[in-house]
Amino acid sequence: MRGFENKEFKERIAKVRKLMEAKNLDFLLITSPSNFRYFSGLDSYFWESPTRPWFLLISINFDPIAIIPSIGETALQKTWIQNIKTWQSPNPKDEGISVLIDTILSFNSNNYTIGCELGAESQLRMPINDFCYLKSKLSKYKFIDASSVVWKLRMVKSNKEISKIKKIVSIASQAYDDLPNHINIGQSEIEISTIMKKKLLDLGADHTLYMSCASGRGGYNQIICDPSDKKLLNGDILTIDTGTTCDGYFCDFNRNFGFGNIDNSAKMAYEILWNATEEGMKKAKAGNTCSDISNAMLKILSKNSPNSNSIGRMGHGIGLQLTEPPSIMPNEKTLLQENMILAIEPSLEYAPGIMLVLEENILITNKGFERLTSRTPKALPIIN
Repeated sequence: MRGFENKEFKERIAKVRKLMEAKNLDFLLITSPSNFRYFSGLDSYFWESPTRPWFLLISINFDPIAIIPSIGETALQKTWIQNIKTWQSPNPKDEGISVLIDTILSFNSNNYTIGCELGAESQLRMPINDFCYLKSKLSKYKFIDASSVVWKLRMVKSNKEISKIKKIVSIASQAYDDLPNHINIGQSEIEISTIMKKKLLDLGADHTLYMSCASGRGGYNQIICDPSDKKLLNGDILTIDTGTTCDGYFCDFNRNFGFGNIDNSAKMAYEILWNATEEGMKKAKAGNTCSDISNAMLKILSKNSPNSNSIGRMGHGIGLQLTEPPSIMPNEKTLLQENMILAIEPSLEYAPGIMLVLEENILITNKGFERLTSRTPKALPIIN
């Protein structure tokens, strides 16, 4: 089914309340698109319009209250959320802030602690001036960062979330596996990426919100930009990295393709990365840390190349967002838990300004890990 049954959301609320109690939080104020969707089930990309803020107030003892612009009332009524308050928007002088203040004050206490999305990998999706005004009008209330509360819950996926992520990863794997049958030397990055996007849609994906593409002789010098009109030449290596969704959940992994005659140094670098990925995945099991994965890969990479990793990390969580905590880094001590889903992503700059990246998506299980992606070929695929 699309979305989730109401039971899923009630379980999420029950879990986050326990985390709130541990942090002595009376309320959790949700404003960001992914967290709003996580707790309410609202499926919409209306968030792309920055005009209107949306608020979800989660309390310890009462059902969640949504304070939203009136344009969204009918849509939100289709979710499990029952208590909905609205205001007419756009209204730059008061974008729901007075309704939010009145709602909080209606609980008749002057010493509540309100948790907000203020910390790492979180966003407060409301005007900062409005947030300052909110705090000034509720000066006896304490506002603190609660991003760790939300991420502690979201990092570990439910079985139904895992099923949705497995589906989109399978779709993208099929698209990547079939792509060599449709691409040739002389095509542009844009042409090849368009073929990939169409294939994803044909296989059942909803949206390709992210597709970076880069190419060059023996590798590339960045991995974050849109495809260009550059045509693939003999000796080039192309990478495509997609963040595509199905029912709101992302996959995030790349594949590399060589065109014509590829230098041996590039082939060797690719093989090093493949082996580094393999060693990293072996360390992906409950009880280990993110640094265990990172250091296992770095050991292979540093042994075979003196150049450093310039990306900053070699993997991360995935879910309702393209990238989520935790990060796969040497100093990241987050413990791996069963039902986390990670992107394992080692990179290697094997020559000045020339890099390669490999990426796989895995699920942490009670026996170790389950690879969700169809494994990238051990030898670089060649397009002739």
